[in-house]
Amino acid sequence: MSEPVPNEVPGARKRGRPKGSTTGSTKSKILKAASKEFAHAGFEGASLRSVARRASVDPALVHHYFKDKSELFIQTMHLPVNPAAVIGQAVTAPLEELGYSLTSALISTWRKPAFRPPAIAMVRGLISSNNAAKILKPFIQKEIFSRVGARLPQETAEARVALVASQFIGLIIARYVVALEPLASMDDDELIELVAPTIQRYLTGDLPIQKH
Repeated sequence: MSEPVPNEVPGARKRGRPKGSTTGSTKSKILKAASKEFAHAGFEGASLRSVARRASVDPALVHHYFKDKSELFIQTMHLPVNPAAVIGQAVTAPLEELGYSLTSALISTWRKPAFRPPAIAMVRGLISSNNAAKILKPFIQKEIFSRVGARLPQETAEARVALVASQFIGLIIARYVVALEPLASMDDDELIELVAPTIQRYLTGDLPIQKH
């Protein structure tokens, strides 16, 4: 008979994966809890700790499966690509090339077959549902557009980022959601060459906007 481990409380549950669970079932349980928590509190209001409470697991277990809240949110939305990571790489381009870099990143990401269906569903939810907008808008603002704004002069960054957002959102809806022709079937490289100069003008060009 083996001797009891010193200082171990009989019957106490150890930290980590719940007893009797598997990796798949535990991760699925966390994702279901996260979906409910994001719906209840929004992206900004939710936390990995609040998701852990809702899933009845140790917070360390949530950290084990998900690097941060952004990654958890992306997997909850069933997106195979993290847009924040794509933007994070695109914004490292020189400022005078940022319009092309962002446009190319957008088109390249939406080209992926696995990305498009859940992303289209997300866009439709953003437009049609106040609850979805409550969840999605803070994520888009914090994880995507704030990264672009950080590259721009503070006094005009907000207006410039809003203009970039309007162009990209309009492009996504026209090309991928509505499938407006000839935009929907236009060659990717041709589309990038057409759109990127407008994005660059919004980012660095002279605009008739007041500086606050």
